Amino acid sequence: MTINERLFKVMKDNGISIRELARRTGITASTISDWNTKHTNPTAEKIPVVCEALGISTSYLLKGTEETDFVLTNEEKNLIETVRNMDDESQKRFLAYFKQINQKKEG
Repeated sequence: MTINERLFKVMKDNGISIRELARRTGITASTISDWNTKHTNPTAEKIPVVCEALGISTSYLLKGTEETDFVLTNEEKNLIETVRNMDDESQKRFLAYFKQINQKKEG
């Protein structure tokens, strides 16, 4: 599988449209569309941006393998994406709440 094939498979599997990836990355939708229609790959400087937006490693996009010991579920990816999209104050409140839950679980 090529880089662009993996890219569009991840997008399809996660229900992410070209327009949504463009919104998340700041890369134009026409550029992303070209990767699909012209069977080209993102440039080197765009790969980390795309990977971060999709919640995948550069290793996975480039080689099809993960270099981590775990793979996030879609639910975990959605949680991370939700937290990333929060404003700073909401993130602080969320993390404080998370710490409280974790302390109760341990205690």
